[in-house]
Amino acid sequence: MRIHKRTAVAVAAALVGSLPLIWAGATTAAAEEAGVALPSTSFRDIVVGGVHDRVFVSDPTGGSIVVTDYAGTVVQQITAEEGASGLVLSADSSKLYVALSTAGAIAEIDTATLTETKRYPTGADTSPQSLAMAGGKLWFGYTVAGNGGIGALDVASADPAATLVPSGRYWYYAPSLASSPADPNVLVAGEEGVSPAGLAVYDTAAGGLQKRTERSFISSPSVSYLNDFAVTADGQNIVVAANNPYDHQIVRLSDLSSNGSYSSWQFPNAVAVATDGTVATGAAGDFVKTYRPGTTWPSLHEYAVNDLQRDGLAWAPDENRLFAITGQSYGSAPTLHVLPDAGKLDTTLSLQAPAASRRGKDLTITGRLSAEEPFPAGTTVDVSRTDAQHPTGTPVGTFPVSTATGEFTFTERPRETGDFTYTATYKGDGRRTSATTRTTVTITK
Repeated sequence: MRIHKRTAVAVAAALVGSLPLIWAGATTAAAEEAGVALPSTSFRDIVVGGVHDRVFVSDPTGGSIVVTDYAGTVVQQITAEEGASGLVLSADSSKLYVALSTAGAIAEIDTATLTETKRYPTGADTSPQSLAMAGGKLWFGYTVAGNGGIGALDVASADPAATLVPSGRYWYYAPSLASSPADPNVLVAGEEGVSPAGLAVYDTAAGGLQKRTERSFISSPSVSYLNDFAVTADGQNIVVAANNPYDHQIVRLSDLSSNGSYSSWQFPNAVAVATDGTVATGAAGDFVKTYRPGTTWPSLHEYAVNDLQRDGLAWAPDENRLFAITGQSYGSAPTLHVLPDAGKLDTTLSLQAPAASRRGKDLTITGRLSAEEPFPAGTTVDVSRTDAQHPTGTPVGTFPVSTATGEFTFTERPRETGDFTYTATYKGDGRRTSATTRTTVTITK
């Protein structure tokens, strides 16, 4: 469920002549949140493709990829993907790459046909588990003989072959990988399940791994048992989710020094960054929260999603829908939650009208549109009317909204008696949710 921390505009009253004016207000999201149980037995990673509006969820135990649409409806389950773990999409979203942890290979899946088209071995006894694109190559974190490492696959070459690349440090486990949308050559690697946690930042422009900086988080901040991390959209920071501390830490990508935090309550285990910079954080013992770019307080939205899974957050490329994976910890099947408009500001729309008016007399109705950020010039609201002559409704008009006050006004002169119901609708935009409200005026003789 969504927890709204901001209340709608309070109902106001005023007097015009002898008739009371009534404010009617409503805040509505564009769609309802949904939770869909997936036909899988485990979860490891989730990515979202915008070309075909598909969500891909890996199931290592079942050896499959569950594919849904944006509503959470299962479209297909791709089987025979042994130990399917880390996922990453090609830049054009035409291909999905899957780390096959028990097959020592990376699968390439066509996102249009949802079929595996190629399979690339990663080396004898290797177990690839995480993936990221950087420097024009596909990078994978793997284990072999009880140790971890990083490999590369040049998927753009005529005959791609995986190579294991020296990373300049020792890894106990397969490092998790992330890349920067602002610098396509940056690769960030982090090791989960150890204390203190460690991160390393590499430059991949020359084809190998040139270390820019690395750090073990012993103090300032002290970080242990890393669960997830993501690079911010501007490429300046890394947001870290770990069992300790109980906040999502922010560190600078340049030197991994502390740069603030997002407030959480217990066991941060997931983070995702939208292409516009909106950040989503999640914790096993707290809400899923979203934040506007560059802000760490207050949160934009909060969602009560019980039993969020590690790495269990992903944004749709349109920056509005957020997807979350819950379940499994308590024996239930993984559940995909669709959180619409998670990156948008809530919008309040209200109408002020008299309770009653006379036939043949001018009836003026004032509306107000509000959000936490001003509306741009050219914003409009559509108004329709339902009455005895128009039981299914008839358009009244489209009215401009004042950028200074958010108000709009329209006037009618009813020719009939009875109840006249006016419905105002704001369609929403890329930063604000849609909203609708209505008010009824009784027309007398």
